[in-house]
Amino acid sequence: MNNLLFFILGLIIGGLGMTTLMCLLQVKKVNEYERRLYQEEQEE
Repeated sequence: MNNLLFFILGLIIGGLGMTTLMCLLQVKKVNEYERRLYQEEQEE
C-alpha cells in the first residue's frame, strides 16, 4: 500500500513538474518569435 501511494504521488509531482517545464519552454519560444517580428517591423 505504501509503494502504491509513493508511486501515485511521484506520478502527480512528476507530471506537474514536466507540464510546468513545457509551458515555460513554450512561453520562451513565443517571446522569441514576437521579438523577431518586432525587429522585422522596425527594419521596414
